[in-house]
Amino acid sequence: MKLAIIEKLRAILDGGVNTECKVVYVLAETRKLLETFPPDHFPFALKLYCHWALHVDLDSRGTTLPFLENVEKYAASVLAGSIDIGEEHKVLREFVVLDTFRRQFRQFLQSFNLPTSVCDEDRRWHKFVKHYAGVIEDGSLSCNAKIHPLKLVSEVIFSKGKTETEDRYLPFGLEWTIVLLDGRRLTVDVNAALLHGIETIFSSTKLHSGRERLRKYPRES
Repeated sequence: MKLAIIEKLRAILDGGVNTECKVVYVLAETRKLLETFPPDHFPFALKLYCHWALHVDLDSRGTTLPFLENVEKYAASVLAGSIDIGEEHKVLREFVVLDTFRRQFRQFLQSFNLPTSVCDEDRRWHKFVKHYAGVIEDGSLSCNAKIHPLKLVSEVIFSKGKTETEDRYLPFGLEWTIVLLDGRRLTVDVNAALLHGIETIFSSTKLHSGRERLRKYPRES
């Protein structure tokens, strides 16, 4: 079965991932192969984006706990009013520019000796991301802490934000809704754009009270 999946992926990748249907198919087959990875080498960002495309929530302790613990630290700093800029940037950057997704997808393909042109070539990658945006248009992904309760965070819900203009690094924004155990919600809207030639992350954070902070961070080289 594993060999059959690999050969199916090879055929699609050789022909080009140029439709929403092909994006869904590739990520569905990728998710199957990811189940064979050992827990200590699990590419979390890749699995997250696979699950989002398939509208399957994440609740496996072995894969979600490290991410949720980072979100817990981020939420605690926001609520305390003592933001660690470096840590905030680290948490947001992991997903907003999709470079972690791209890197882990490339490594995944290489591990099975599959074509990597969809990740290597900017033109193909941007087309892949454009079709991916269409796949997740009306869906969301929940990453919850039900089986490993935390002190503040109950779950994180990922949603596609508004379609962005040409100057933005991504064709769409990302919205994180951090659901707190006390019932409050922390919403984080993030995107990236070129600012004076430098890829910059923008984030807007809102608590239920209506307070809002707007931040921007130059992307690390």
